[in-house]
Amino acid sequence: MKRLFSLCMFLALGISQVLMAQTRTITGKVSGQADGLPIPGATIMVQGTSIGTITNIDGQYTLEVDGSAQVLVFSFVGMARQEVVINGQSVINVALSDDTQTVEEIVVTAYGSKGKVGLKGAITTVSAKELEQVPVATFDQMLQGKTTGLAISSGSGQPGASAKVRIRGTSSITGGNAPLYIMDGTPISAGDFANLNANDFENVVVLKDAAATSIYGSRASNGVILITTKRGQAGETRINYRYQAGVSVKTQDNFELMNSSEKLWFEEYAKKGVGWDLSPLNPVNAGLSPELLGQHETELDRLRGINTNWQDVFVRNGQTQSHEVNMSGGNEKTKFYLAYQNFYQEGLAQRSDLKRHTGRLNLDHNVSKKIRVGVSTTFSYASNNTIESEGGIALANPFAAMYLANTYEELYKADGTYNRGFYKFPSNNERNFDNGNDYQSFALTGANAYDRILYMSSTGENTKFVGVFNAEWDILPILTAKTQYGIDYRQGYGERYVSPDSWESSIANDDAANRGGYISESTNRRVETTFTNTLDYKEQIGEKHILGVLVGSEYSDRYNQSFGFTGYGLSAKLPESMASITPGTSTNNFIPNVGGGESQRRLFSLFTILNYTFNEKYSFSGSIRRDGSSAFGANNQFAILYSGGFIWDISRESFIDNIQWVNSLKLRASYGTTGNQGVGDFESLTVWGTPSYNGEPGLGLAGSGDPDIKWEIGHKANLGIDYNLFNNRLNGSVDVYNNITSDLFLVQSLSSTAGVPGDAKRVNAGKMRNRGVEFLVNYDVIRNQNLVWSINANISYNDNEILDLGQVDEFESGTSIVRVGLPLNSHYLPEWAGVNPATGDPMYYATDGSVTSDFNKAAWVAKFGTSEAPVNGGFGTAVKWKGFDLSAAFTYAYGYSRLNNESFFQENHNFAQYNMSRKMLDIWQQPGDITEIQRLGTERQITSKDIEDSSFLRLRNVQLAYRVPENILMKTGFIKSMRIYGQAQNLLTWTSWSGFDPEDSNNIATYEYPAARTYSVGVDVAF
Repeated sequence: MKRLFSLCMFLALGISQVLMAQTRTITGKVSGQADGLPIPGATIMVQGTSIGTITNIDGQYTLEVDGSAQVLVFSFVGMARQEVVINGQSVINVALSDDTQTVEEIVVTAYGSKGKVGLKGAITTVSAKELEQVPVATFDQMLQGKTTGLAISSGSGQPGASAKVRIRGTSSITGGNAPLYIMDGTPISAGDFANLNANDFENVVVLKDAAATSIYGSRASNGVILITTKRGQAGETRINYRYQAGVSVKTQDNFELMNSSEKLWFEEYAKKGVGWDLSPLNPVNAGLSPELLGQHETELDRLRGINTNWQDVFVRNGQTQSHEVNMSGGNEKTKFYLAYQNFYQEGLAQRSDLKRHTGRLNLDHNVSKKIRVGVSTTFSYASNNTIESEGGIALANPFAAMYLANTYEELYKADGTYNRGFYKFPSNNERNFDNGNDYQSFALTGANAYDRILYMSSTGENTKFVGVFNAEWDILPILTAKTQYGIDYRQGYGERYVSPDSWESSIANDDAANRGGYISESTNRRVETTFTNTLDYKEQIGEKHILGVLVGSEYSDRYNQSFGFTGYGLSAKLPESMASITPGTSTNNFIPNVGGGESQRRLFSLFTILNYTFNEKYSFSGSIRRDGSSAFGANNQFAILYSGGFIWDISRESFIDNIQWVNSLKLRASYGTTGNQGVGDFESLTVWGTPSYNGEPGLGLAGSGDPDIKWEIGHKANLGIDYNLFNNRLNGSVDVYNNITSDLFLVQSLSSTAGVPGDAKRVNAGKMRNRGVEFLVNYDVIRNQNLVWSINANISYNDNEILDLGQVDEFESGTSIVRVGLPLNSHYLPEWAGVNPATGDPMYYATDGSVTSDFNKAAWVAKFGTSEAPVNGGFGTAVKWKGFDLSAAFTYAYGYSRLNNESFFQENHNFAQYNMSRKMLDIWQQPGDITEIQRLGTERQITSKDIEDSSFLRLRNVQLAYRVPENILMKTGFIKSMRIYGQAQNLLTWTSWSGFDPEDSNNIATYEYPAARTYSVGVDVAF
C-alpha cells in the first residue's frame, strides 16, 4: 500500500510539474513612457500566436501562457510596439513610447533610409485590419472613406473593375491624374488591382504633401500610394486559413417605369410603337375588316396582360467565394511569408465574373551581421467574363436593355424557343408593311439583348508578376549601401466572339462581314523594371543632434507591346475558336483586320534626402531630385524637383509638461515641387503612320511633335497638426494645403493646312489650383478590459479652380466647360425654364434672363456645379466586448452633380418605341396643364433639367465577428485561434440621385454597371 501511495504521489507531483511547466500566469502594468500614466485597452499578445489580453482601466493585465511562449508583444494605437522576452518572468511591466514614425521610415519602403530621422509629412496609413476580408476584388475600392485627402469613386460594379482615385483633387486637365502606386519599393501599374490580394498587405500609406511625395519626383504630382506587404517573423511557423462566401444582389434604384397597359396607351397617344400600329385610331387601320380590327384588340388585350420583369432576366444574384492559406515564420537568420488565394466572384449581370489565383512569397535572409538580402514576389492569374457595351446608351448593354425593353415583350415563344427578332402580328393579319423601318420600330429590345448573352462573349485573361530583389550592406554602423531591382510584368489577353447564329450576325446588322459572325483576339504586354542604388548615412552628434543623409540613383524602363486581329465568316459547326474563320478574299468581304503597336519610356534619376533633428524637438527635412525622361524633347528633357519641411514637437516643450491631457502634439509645415509625365511616350517627336487611301496603304503624318514640351509642375504647400490627447484616447490630424499645377498639358488647335490628324497638338499652358482642409479624428469613448468602443471620422474639402489657360479663357468639353475661374468639369448647358402651360412648349432662359422657347437662342451657362465632389469623407464606429466585434463604416460625398443621360432617354417621347418613365404619363395634353413633360412634336434637348445632385451617404460596411475562446480551442490541440464573422457591403444609400449609382466615376450616367449589395460570412483559423 505504501508503495502504491508513493507511486501515486510521484505521478501526481510529476503531472503537476508538467502542468506547471505548460502554463504560467504573467501579470503586469502598461503605462505611457512620457507621462507614466496607465494605458487601459493596451493589447498584450504572445508572439506568433493568437493568445492575448488587454489591460483594464488601471493599465493592469493578467495573462495565462504555456511553456512554449517566449516573447510578449505590447501595442496600443498611437504608441510604438514593444517586444519583451519572458525568460521565466511572472511580472512584466512595460512603458510604451509615442509612435514617432516619420516620413523617412516611409521612405524605407522605396529607398532604405536609416532610422527615425526626418519629417513626417501629410501621411495617413490604412492598416491590414481595415483591408482584410472586404468582399470586393480590388483594393482601391477598399480604401473608400478610410482616410483624408483620398476621393475614390467606383467606376463600375463589374467584378475586378478599378475605381477612380484622386488625392487632393484633380490636378491635370488632359494629363494623367492617377496616383503613383509603389509596392514593396517598386512602381506598379494602376488599374491592375484585380490581380492583387489585399489580404497580403501589411498597410497602405497615402502620401499627400511635398515633404512626403517630392522624393518621387516627376511621377508624384498626383500623390503616392505605398503598399507594404506582410513579412515573416522569427518564431514557430504559423498557418492561417481563411474562407469567405457571399451573395451579391442589386441595390434598389429610383426608376419607376410604365407597365404594359400604360405603355400601350402612351404609344397610342404618341403615335409610335405597337400600341399605335394596332390602334383603331390609326388611319392606316381605317380600311381593315371588323375581323382584323377585332384581332388587333385581342392582341392588345394579350399584350396588356404581359408584364415581363426584364431585371429578372438580365440580373442575377452573384456568388462570391474565397479560399486562402498563408504561412509565416522563420528564425533570426531567415524569415518567410508564403500565401495563396483562390478568389471567385460572379457579377450581377449574366455572363459576368472574375476568377483569380494569387500567390506570394516574401523572404528575408541575414547573410551575415552586416549583409542582408530580401525577395518580395507576387504572381497572379485572373480571368474574367464581361458584358457587352457596359456603361453605354446601347441596346447591347443589358443594364440599358432591362429598362428600355417594353414589359409586353416576351422572352420565349409559345414553342419554348427564344423570341428574338421583331414583334410579329397574328398570322392571319393581312396588313402589308411598306418597308423595314416599320419592322424596326417593333424590334424585341429585351429578347435581342438577351440573344447577345447567349451567342456573344467577351473574355479576358491577365497574368501579373511583381518581383523586388534587394541587398543591404552595413559598411559602417552609420553607413549602409542598398541595391534593389524591381519588375512589374503584366500580360493581358482578350477575346470578343460573335456567333454566326446570333441575331446580330443573321439580320440586324447590314455589314456583310458581321453576318458570318466574327472573332477578335488581342494581346498586350507591359514590362517595367526599376533599378535603384542608395547610400544611407545616419549619425548622432553629441546629445542633441541627429543627422541623416541619403543619396541615390534610379533607372526605370517601361515597355508596352500590343497585337490584335479580327477574323470573319465563322463556321457554325465549329466551336468558338480561330479555326472557324473563313479565309478572306477580294470577293467575300472576309478580309481580317490586323493591328498592333509598341511603345517605350525610360527615366533616369539622381536624388538626395537630408534630415536633421535638434534636441528631439525640431526636425528639418529637404530633398532634391533630378529626373530625365525620354518622353520629353531635348530642350526640356530634365527637371529638378525639390521639397523642404519643418516639424515642431510641441509636446516636448517645458510649457507643455504640466498639461497632463496632451500626450503628443506636433506642428508640420512643408513646401516643394512635384511633376507629372502624363503625355505620350513619343510626345516630343514628329511621328508617322500608315494610313490608307482607296484601300491602298500609304505613309502620312500621325502627330506633330514638340521638342519644348515638358513636365507639368505641382507646387505644394502644407501646414498640419498631429495630436494625441487625453491619455491617448483622442488622436487625429488637421491639414491645410494649397497646390498649384503649372505648365498644364493642353491641346492646341493647328491650322487645317498643317496636315496633322485632329489638327491639334499638346502644349504646356495654364495653371490650376487645388486648396483645401482635412480633418481626421479617432476617439475611444469607452476603453476597459471588457469593453472598447471607438469612433472615427474624416472629412476632406477641396476647392478646385482653373487659374489660366494660356491663349484662351475657356473651351468646351462635351457637356462641360473648361473656363478660367471655374472648377474642372463644370457643367455647361442651357438652363431649363419648364413647360409653357398654354402651349406645352419647352422653355429655356435666354442670355438676358428672359424665357424663350427657341433652343438655339437659349444661353449656355455654367451655373450647375461640377461633377467633382468638393467634400468627401467617411466615419464609423467599432465596439469590442469580450469575444465580439461589431463595426460599421460610412462613406459620403457632397456638393457635386452629374448629368443623368438615363432620364433623358426614359423621359423622351422621341424614344416611345422603348419603355418610358411613369413621369411621361403626365405629358402636356391641353392648355392649362402644369407639368415638366413637354408636348408631343417638340424636341427634347439636354438641359439643366438633366443635371441632378449626386451627393450621397452610404453605409459601406457592417460587420459582426466572434472570436472563439482560447480555452475551447485548446481542447483541439492544434487550433490556436478562430474568428467567425458576417458582414454586409453597400447596405444602404441615402441620395436624391435617381439613376443607378451616384458615386460612379463618369460625370454622365449611361446605364453603368451598378454596384452590388453583398452579404458574406467567413471564418479565419490559425494553426
